[in-house]
Amino acid sequence: MDLYSGGGKRLARGRGGRRLRRRGIICLIPAVLLLSCAALTAVILPWRSGAADPPPEAAGEVLPVQETVSPSEGEGTDPAPQPGRADGEFLLSFAGDCTLGVEHDSWGNSGTFPAVVGTDYAYPLSGVRDLFTADDFTFVNLECALTDHTTPAEKEYRFRGPPAYGQILKEGGVDAVSLANNHSLDYGTAGLQETRQVLSDLSIAAGGDKEALLYTTDRGLKIGVYTAYHIGKTEVRQAIESLRQQGAQVIIAAFHMGTEGSYTPTAWQKEICRYAAECGAQIVYNSHPHVLQPIERWGESVILYSMGNFCFGGNRNPSDKDTAVVQVSVQVQADGTAELGEVTVIPCSVSSRSDRNDYRPTPCGSDSAQAARVRSKLDGTFRPPAPAPAAETVPVSGSAPATAPAQ
Repeated sequence: MDLYSGGGKRLARGRGGRRLRRRGIICLIPAVLLLSCAALTAVILPWRSGAADPPPEAAGEVLPVQETVSPSEGEGTDPAPQPGRADGEFLLSFAGDCTLGVEHDSWGNSGTFPAVVGTDYAYPLSGVRDLFTADDFTFVNLECALTDHTTPAEKEYRFRGPPAYGQILKEGGVDAVSLANNHSLDYGTAGLQETRQVLSDLSIAAGGDKEALLYTTDRGLKIGVYTAYHIGKTEVRQAIESLRQQGAQVIIAAFHMGTEGSYTPTAWQKEICRYAAECGAQIVYNSHPHVLQPIERWGESVILYSMGNFCFGGNRNPSDKDTAVVQVSVQVQADGTAELGEVTVIPCSVSSRSDRNDYRPTPCGSDSAQAARVRSKLDGTFRPPAPAPAAETVPVSGSAPATAPAQ
């Protein structure tokens, strides 16, 4: 586990309150073992910093906001103090693309997500569940439809899982998802509507394209989230201001853009993510490249340029299995404002085995080459292997040119 120091003191992990009590004390045992092992490898790494201009003046109308309260809110008892975490201290977790299903033309094939997972809804996130249930808020990008509609859109890749697969997120401790991506409409508006209903029934917050939501955690932290696939600066600025006006203490801007397979953010990614930070988003989250890209401190904000794949049913054996869980600590001040502290990275693999995808993201061995590679992708020092030399064309007497094999 690696620490990107943001100036706050380190927070112990453990989640009290009604949510933890519902799951039972027995859940603490694997959590303590996992987190204790991860803590042994903590390393402080420098931030990739940039000098930000003063934020533009945030003006504009208040946008309509969907409000979600943590499921245990309002049960009639006050949450118990969290073990090892003082009042006003919170922990937020972020992970990458969750495709809880399979491409349309692969239904029924062996080795696919449905074939491996079946009805064991606890299985896919079992390797990271203890991380997600010990925090205050967990956010991922849901990149599929959860629907019984079987007529796909006319496009190259169409990802779908049955509605019951929403339970994977619930049992895994996920609190909120982005639906602002290029696969939410893989099964049309009917598929998207059913996906939203599935999530709503499970009390999982969801933001679609150009939508804002407020989420109140068990212990009362108000989190504002703006999600967008079609992104414009004016809308970003207005949404962030709207969330601030409606009481959000922490604001997250979640986008979907970039170049698939690239380990480097595009110029547009940098421009819009930094702009969102300058407008007041303390955490800027991005998906779409399907691989990890650097973490950057921009002013007082944290930018996650790409979280890569996570619980990913889109490929039975991806060549790049590197991923991570990023945890951001938050300290609420006496005046109610929130400041970010440390950013903790837990290097992971999308699979618990190396020879294929078993759809079970799992923390890497602390001293493994994979963990080191994950760190390098997130601190910006990773250099992908050079491609194999192109084949040479050599003339052959009396015939058309032939292609010599690459060396």
